[in-house]
This record gives sequence, C-alpha cells and structure tokens, in this order.
Amino acid sequence: MIAIFLVLCSVDAVKGQVKGVVFRDFDSNGVRSDTLPVEVGVEGIQVLAFVEQSTQPLSTTTAADGTFAFSESSIPAGKRIRLEFINFMPGDYNGPYGVTSRTSVQFITAPTDQADLGVNYPADYCQRTDLQLVTPCYVNGNVQSTTDSDGNPVPVEKQAAQSPALVKFPYEAAGVASATNFPPADLAHAGEVGAIWALSYQRRTKKILSAAVVKRHTSFGPAGPGGIYITDIASGKTTPFMSVSSVGIDVGDDPHADPLANLFGDMNQASTDPAAMTAVGRMSFGGMDISEDDKTLYFINLKDRKLYGLVIGSPAVVPTSPTALRSWNIPNPGCSFGDFRPWALKMYHGKLYVGVVCSAETSQETKDLKATIYQIDPTTENATFTEVLSFPLDFHRGATDLTGTCIQYDHWLPWSDAWPTPCGVGNQPYFVMYPQPILTDLEFDDDGSMLIGFADRFGQLSGMANHDPAGNGQYNGFTGGDLLRASNHNGQFELEQNGRSGSLVGTGVGNQQGPGGGEFFGKDDWFFINDIAHAEVTNGALSLVPGRREIITSAYDPIANVYLSGGLKVFNTRTGTSNRDYVLYTQSPGSFGKASGLGDNKVLCDPAPLSIGNRFWFDDNRNGIQDPYEPGIDGIVLTLHDMENGGEQVAAQTTHDAGQFYFTNETVTGGVLYNHSYEIRMDMNQLSSWDISLDGSRLIPPSGGRVAARGARQATSQLPRQYFLSPKDQSSYANSDTRDSDAILNGTTATIALTTLDAGQNDFTYDFSIHTCPELANEKDSISLCSGVVIDSIMTTGSYLSQVDSVRFVLFSSPQSGTAMYANAGIELGTVKPELSTGRAVVHNPGIPTINTSSGVSRLYVYALIYPTPANPACRQSSVTVISITPSISVSATATQLTCTEKSVQLKGGAIYGDGLSVQNVGYSWSGPNGFTSIVQNPTVSVAGTYTLTGNDTNCPRDYVMATVTVVADTIPPSLTALGATQPCVNCQGRLLAEAGQATLQWTGPNGFSSTETNPIVTIPGSYTVTATGNNGCQRSQAVEFIEINSQPCQEVHCLPMRIRVIRR
Repeated sequence: MIAIFLVLCSVDAVKGQVKGVVFRDFDSNGVRSDTLPVEVGVEGIQVLAFVEQSTQPLSTTTAADGTFAFSESSIPAGKRIRLEFINFMPGDYNGPYGVTSRTSVQFITAPTDQADLGVNYPADYCQRTDLQLVTPCYVNGNVQSTTDSDGNPVPVEKQAAQSPALVKFPYEAAGVASATNFPPADLAHAGEVGAIWALSYQRRTKKILSAAVVKRHTSFGPAGPGGIYITDIASGKTTPFMSVSSVGIDVGDDPHADPLANLFGDMNQASTDPAAMTAVGRMSFGGMDISEDDKTLYFINLKDRKLYGLVIGSPAVVPTSPTALRSWNIPNPGCSFGDFRPWALKMYHGKLYVGVVCSAETSQETKDLKATIYQIDPTTENATFTEVLSFPLDFHRGATDLTGTCIQYDHWLPWSDAWPTPCGVGNQPYFVMYPQPILTDLEFDDDGSMLIGFADRFGQLSGMANHDPAGNGQYNGFTGGDLLRASNHNGQFELEQNGRSGSLVGTGVGNQQGPGGGEFFGKDDWFFINDIAHAEVTNGALSLVPGRREIITSAYDPIANVYLSGGLKVFNTRTGTSNRDYVLYTQSPGSFGKASGLGDNKVLCDPAPLSIGNRFWFDDNRNGIQDPYEPGIDGIVLTLHDMENGGEQVAAQTTHDAGQFYFTNETVTGGVLYNHSYEIRMDMNQLSSWDISLDGSRLIPPSGGRVAARGARQATSQLPRQYFLSPKDQSSYANSDTRDSDAILNGTTATIALTTLDAGQNDFTYDFSIHTCPELANEKDSISLCSGVVIDSIMTTGSYLSQVDSVRFVLFSSPQSGTAMYANAGIELGTVKPELSTGRAVVHNPGIPTINTSSGVSRLYVYALIYPTPANPACRQSSVTVISITPSISVSATATQLTCTEKSVQLKGGAIYGDGLSVQNVGYSWSGPNGFTSIVQNPTVSVAGTYTLTGNDTNCPRDYVMATVTVVADTIPPSLTALGATQPCVNCQGRLLAEAGQATLQWTGPNGFSSTETNPIVTIPGSYTVTATGNNGCQRSQAVEFIEINSQPCQEVHCLPMRIRVIRR
C-alpha cells in the first residue's frame, strides 16, 4: 500500500497545470483536426510562461507530438500567465485565431489544458474542401496539323489537336471517370499546348503554367520545344505564355520536324518519329516549379542540364529585363562518363530540390545507375548545390509485365536509344519495354520525409499500337516507374530498406521489389483476373497535400482489370496501403495506353489566407507591454483602412474573447491583400462610453452613472476616468513586437500603420493598449502645528492605481509647480505600497523636521507622487500636504536676592522667538516655594527659593515653555573681630582694633565718639561699640573697653599696648 501511495503522489506532482499542444494547422481554420487533414504536433517549439508580474519566464519545449505542460508546482492554480511560443521552424507562421488555436502570445489563468497553438508553413496550406487536381494528357499525332498522311483533312473528331491535353477533376476522384463519375473538365486541347509534362500553379492568380516535353509519337504545341503555356483555371482559357528562346535559352531543336517522323493530324495514325528516340530526356523541359511567392518560375533545361530561375511576377508577365533570368549548373554526381540526367524539381520550404540520375548510357553497366538529390537555395548569392541523398538503382524491382518473356524486365536498365526486342508470348509478340530511370518528381511528407517519383524513360519512347523507329510493326509500349520513400532524421534522409522507412512499415516488406529486398509502397501493381500482371505501374508524377497523409502518383492501369488505361494511384504515406485509384482514360482513341499517357499532376491549392490583428488590452502599469495580469478589453470598435486606395475603410471589427480582433479574408471587403499598406484605427472618443479597468470593460449606464470597476478605489475619485494611449514599441526583449503596443495618436485616433506580408504570413503583432492615469487625494490638505511637534504620519488615497504603483512621499521647502516635484530634488520620506482594496497609502513616522526658530510661520510641502515615475507626463499626478509651523518661543526668568535691607524682590519674566524678537501674546504662570503661584509677568516675592516660569504662546495654546530662577536670601551678618585697649595714664591714648573683611565699620563710644576707621585712637576710657555692615545690609556689633589702669599722668615713658582677647559668648 505504501508503494502504491508513493507512486500516485509522484504522478500527481507532475500533472500538468498548464498544458496544450502546438500543431500544424494545414487548412488554416483555427481548429485542430485528426482527419482530412491530420494536423500533426510540432516538436521543438519553446514555450515561455511569464507568471503574474515576473519578468523571468518558466520554459519548456514541445514534445514529438507537439504537447507541452507546466506542473502545478511551478504554476499554482489561480495564477495569471502570459504564454509565448518561440523558435518556430524557419518559414512557419502563426495559424489563424480559431476555436482551438490561439496566437503565439496567449493570456491564461491556471489551470488550463487548452493552451493550443496552430502554426503552419504558408506553402503547405491547402483548402479543406473543393480541391481540384490538374494533369496533362497525351494524344498520338501531330497536334499542329489537321491533315492525315495522305494530305486529306482529318475529321474534327479524329484530329489530335482537338483531344484534351490538360484536364482537372476533383481531388477525391476514384473509379473510372465517366459522365456520372468524377468527369474531368477540359482546360486545354492538344492543339493549344501540345505535349506538356511539368506543371506549376500560380496560386494567387489561379493560373497553371505548363512546360513542353519531348515525347515520341506526339508533337510540341505552338510555342515549340521551349514553350510555356498559361491556363486560367476560372475561365478554362489557355494561351502560350512564352518560349524561353525569347530570353536566350536553347532547349534544343524539335525532333518531330524530322521528315521521317511521319506525324500527322489524325490521332489514330501510327508514326515513326525516330529522332525523338535520342531527344527524350535530353532536350526541352524537365521539371518545373514556382517560388512560394508565385513570382519566380524555376525549370530544368534538359539540353544544357541547368536549373533556371525566371522572374515572371504575379500576375505572370513575360520578362524583358536580363536580370530576370538566372541559371545554375547542376553538378555531376560522379556519373560514369559524365552521364547525368536531371529532371525532378521541387520547391519545398524555400529550397529547391533537384533530382538527377546517372543514366549509364555510355557504359551500359547497371552498376553505374544511381539517383542523387540536391538542395539549393536560389535566393542566395553564389548559391551552390548540396547533396542530400544518393543511392544506387541496381536493386531488384517488380517486373514491368509478367507476360511470357517480359518478366525479365525486373531491374532498372541503362538508358538506351535502341528499340528493344518485343516480348510476351507467341511468335510475334508486340509488347515492348525497357525500363530506364528518370527521377521525375519529389514531394515531402508532413514529417519532412521525401517521396521520390521515378518515370520510365521508355514510356516517352513508345506508344500504343505504334511503329518502331524504323516504321515497322505496331507495338504497345509498357512503362515501369517507381515510388520510394526516404525518411527524415533531423534533416538527414535515409532511403527505405526492405519496405521499412524509419519507424514506419510499408506493404512490400520482403517482396524483392525495392531497395534492401522490399518496397514501402508495395501495392503499385495491376491485377488482371486475380493475378498480378504488372508489378510497377507508377509513372513518376507526384502530388501531396499536407495533412492528407497520402501521395498521389500518375500510373497506368491503376484499377484492376481496367486495361490500357491511365490515371492515378493514391497511397497512404504512413502505411503504404492503397487509398483509392482513378482512371482518366481507357482504350481511348489516340491515347498512349500503358506508355505514360499522363504528365505531371498538380493539386490546385489556394494561397494561404492572410490575417492581421491581435489584441486590445488595458495597460494597467502604463508601460506599453502586455503583462500577464492585464486584461484584454471587449467591445471596442477598430476599423481597417486601405492606404493604397485613399484610406477607404474596408472592414470593422469589435474586440472579443478578451480583446482579440482579426481582419481576415472573411471580414475584409476583397480580402486581406498581400504586401499591401493598411491602417488599423481606433477612435479614442468611444472610450468615454466605457468603464475600463483590470476587471474588464463595462458600458457606462445611459444615466451617466459610472459602474465601479475597482470597488473602493473609485470612491475617492474626483475626476472622470480618462484614457490615454500607451507608448509604442517599448519592449527591448527578444520577440518584443509580439507583446508591445503599436499605435500612435493622430488627433483623437489611435493608428497602426502596417504593410501586410505574403500569403499565409499572418501577422499578429498589431496591438493597442490604453491606460488611465492615477489620482491622488490627501487625507488632509494642510496641517498646522507648533514648532517641534512630531508628525506621526502622512496619508493619501489613490484612485485608478496600477498594481505596480507605489506612492512616494517627498518633502520640499517650497511649493512645486506642474510636475516639477517629479524632477526636483527633495527629501524622500518613504515609499509606500497602497492598500489594494482602498488605495490608501500611509507613511508612518516620516521624520519631518518641524522646528521653527524664526519669528514667523514657516511652511513645508509634502508631495505624494506615483512611483515609479509614469512615462506619460499626464500621469505624473501628485497631492500636496502643506505643513504650517508656528515658531517656537523661549522664556527667561530673573530676580534679585533677598537681603537684610531688601525684604522682597520682583521676579522678572520674558519671551522671545529664536531670532531674538520679543513675543507679544504670551501667557505667564509662576510657581514657587510654599505653594506660590502667580500669573503676573513680574510678581514680587519675599521667600527665597526656586521659582518656575511657564510661558504659553497664545498661537500654540498647548505649547508650553519654561524657565526657572532661584531667589537667594542673603541675610548673614559679616564676621567681626574687635579689641579694646588700656590707658596706662591719664590722657594717654589707646588704639582700638577691629577686623570685618569688606564690611564697613562704625565705632561709637563715650562723649559721642564716632569713627569709621578700622583702628581708631581713643583717649577717654569707657565702652566702645563697633558695628560691621556687610554689602547685604546685615550688621554685627561688638563692644570693647578702653580701660584706665593708672590715674597718674603719663610719664615720659612709652606705653606699650596690651592685646586683650575677647571671647564672645
């Protein structure tokens, strides 16, 4: 159980969350089909997934079946994605937008399993229905004559000239043609074209170009051996287009002009035509094809063995300029004696493929037979041939005929101009055959594998009931061509071996009729009465419609038991089985029976339809690039104008399916023309009727009310939504044009000027985008505050914001005009992502400096800007918050001190601005010791202590400033030291002493004694007082004595003073 669980988990982990398939939309209808055509997957396409707003994509590559997937782990459910499909094969283009096919840039939301894309190579296109096929028919006789061998007029019904020579019939034709079963329609009579083999179809003009061929027993048309004819399919009219001799190309002389030819106008008369025996395969034209743009005709000149390119234009005209003609010498692939013979020519995906055989016509050695296929790019200067496949032709094949001795012809034989010995049964056998290889045609299957058609040269040398080159007998010629398959292995071709081609197994494994002992297309035989009578009935002309998985080849006797007939066999290219057979003629008078009675065949595929357009989207982030999350917008009318016809409007489209718009052959009058100048226009005025946002588009109600497209984001919008055209050509990444906007504005019209490409080269790089500009509205337009107040946040609200928008807050000291705030330098306060639901953007703690030290109101300006800066100047919206800052004030408090004389003092308060100017309107409040308060500016106090002054600016009522002052009480008396004196005799003097520092002294004593001296002299004994008065007015007094110690008069002696120490108590 555990093991099972783990396996299940592993499988689920890699389950594709986003997946799809890239396929070849062969019929260009935008729908993948698995039948008619089978639209195969395309390997190797790189798929890039850009998820949401990531610029780094996830990448994967389509598998062999065209599928791709991204896992759930890499792209979770609900994620929006832009898928880009890149690295197409050279020449591939986006198929048309359709039911199961989008474009190479897709916008999806995970999960999805339908991210499908149809691509195609334009030249591989073929319409699904009403397909027709064209082939030449040969008629015996001289188609330029109306007389018989006796010179008599030939009745019209017997004239070779009146026989059908070019016919068309339904692609699906089967059975034997008749009036009621896929009857062929005549496009040209033999008299108009003669013998023709190679065909090219100019799709754009619906005209067939056919080229002359030398074939024994019939003649060239009116333009001779170098004749090219043109047939209008619609009208059925055929005319000579040109003879290449007019541009100097020599294809050889007409062998039928030999008098011994005996070619006459009666289609029932036998002829000799001996000169044609050497001419077949050596003169006139081999293969022919046309460039994919229908303008250059390529053909093989069998005479000089060169490839030619002739610019004829579309519609075709005969060139006159020498530069219209180019030629390339086809290389000799190492053939013995230089015997190489080219014929096959196929234009495939821009390259020409040329088929050559080594004819061994000189050596006559079977071992010298070889087939080689070259590739060349004719559009390059000095183009050279590259060998892509070469193989010997000495393998055993099926017998051309199994009648009697004819069974011996079961190999390719060297080319020979000799008439072979008749074979068969009886004494006078009249069957003649001698299979000689001509590599006549090439086609390519859907996987790039090569289908190789061989004709038997003897089919061109012989006829039915006709003479040998000496004019003897009446012989029936038999032809034995072949059809081989070479598988493509990454550009390398590998020839089938024993009925196996690559991984495919055919129907002829081990039948000894092909390379390696078998053949892939093993049903190339004819049964007569339940027995194989012919083992190789194909005639070497091939057609293939991509996606049909079948190869059409010319053949004789394509249907069992239908004798002497010519028509087509159709084989399955994947299994080798027979799908159907069709007989065009059987035992018809003048026909060639089994001797290559038909020429080339060509399917009339229309030119691939052309589409232009792509997407109209809402460019949320305004960058002109289609981001994964940005929606396409429906309902917008776009018009297409023919600029080569005066700008006439030829179509209109309304965007749909999330902004898609396409101009196609079905929607444009006259269809979308190739290589033509147009303009796609969009009237911007129509947008005013729409509400367009990330949620899509909605018509505004007739009342004029606006439908909310972004919920709360619109609630704050003050302006009607305006739309602008996004810038063009903005992306610099690879494949940038697939995802950018392409329009320019002419007045009120958005215009994309363009020139279409060629058929099928759909161009889906034409995109329109519009955007709206954001709006910003402040929570507060102004903020008034006092200096120093902290701003904790600034907020704005945005409308029509992009998902990538942020709001950047920038501080300026002066107002900004216009959009200058986006360019000028300010102080960035912060960049904020708005809330998705409301559009609010808040910058917290922005750190705005709010100190105002001036005496006036200062202002700051905070701008909210869109970030990153929008490219469109009109979108450089802003909102501004003006911050007005009242200046700061300071207060001062002063006071004098209390003293013994000053019992009270006045507190003095004041207020000034930072620049020193006085403040007038201030409220004062004092507080101090013992609960003191006062609102007087200068109160009187008598108590010492600290007093606090609070100033309140009336312009900032809640803005308080303080100052303190300490009132000091200075009441301490000065220190004092005094000494008295003794009087030793009557009338003797004494000197009093006092010390009091800086204080002033005042002595008083008996008899009104007074002195301010420090050491006064006294004569009267008694008590003296000295008073010291300090600077603070405080006093200290002290009494001293002048003591009489002797009442006798003084002797003539000197009295010595005494020092008395007084101790204060």
